[in-house]
Amino acid sequence: MTGDICGRLIIEGTNGCMSKIGESMFGMPLEGEMLESFAAELGNMLAGNVATSLASEDTIMDITPPTVIVGKTKMYGFNEAIHLPISMDGAGTIHIILMIEM
Repeated sequence: MTGDICGRLIIEGTNGCMSKIGESMFGMPLEGEMLESFAAELGNMLAGNVATSLASEDTIMDITPPTVIVGKTKMYGFNEAIHLPISMDGAGTIHIILMIEM
């Protein structure tokens, strides 16, 4: 994300959990490249909604193309983070993390 607020929106979840979310939206389980594409699109939807909400508060935030990371990684270079775990019946838990950059 760029603009008045710069940072990253991270959605962390297992393949099974993300597949269940995709299945609830599209009526079929997702796997492989389709699942990775869906994860990126889910990030776009969430970031777009955040940007739209902030615009009503006169805060400019533009979303940037998503990056899908599979496996473990470490993130550095941020001042603050907001962590929101979301549990969904029958799917599991995803973690939404908003990292604000230095």
